[in-house]
Amino acid sequence: MGIRIRHFDIEMPVRVGATIPLASAGSGESIANRLFMGWFGPRGLASIVFAIIVLDNNLPGAEFIALVVAGTVFMSLILHGVTANPLAN
Repeated sequence: MGIRIRHFDIEMPVRVGATIPLASAGSGESIANRLFMGWFGPRGLASIVFAIIVLDNNLPGAEFIALVVAGTVFMSLILHGVTANPLAN
């Protein structure tokens, strides 16, 4: 279970955050704009859908996984809210 939590809280945001700037290389956008898009890129919806699928299938530990997903999405909202204005300037 610890590996899965690490995946949602650390690895997934880093991978998604790194993918957008790399995928937009050659687009003419500055590195600052590409990193900004990577930081605010989509993450929450896929996690919520995954949690719903797990809950619907009554998998072992489903409630715990849903709690981890909810916590991760909540923390993402807080971090994005705190960093939106400073990073946009």
